[in-house]
Amino acid sequence: MIETPVIVGIVSICVGFVLFVLAASGTRGGWNKKLTITLFVLSVLFLTLVPVTGAVFFAT
Repeated sequence: MIETPVIVGIVSICVGFVLFVLAASGTRGGWNKKLTITLFVLSVLFLTLVPVTGAVFFAT
């Protein structure tokens, strides 16, 4: 069975990818700059910080 840290990592990477695609389409579509920057920042957090934090938290 898949363990919890793996599930957290997979889900956060999927969410980060969706946010990244939304931010990219918002940039091409001319959305509000604050919204697209916020989406980019959230995507980076979900792609990097959440999986690493989850792995470290569940490893202890």
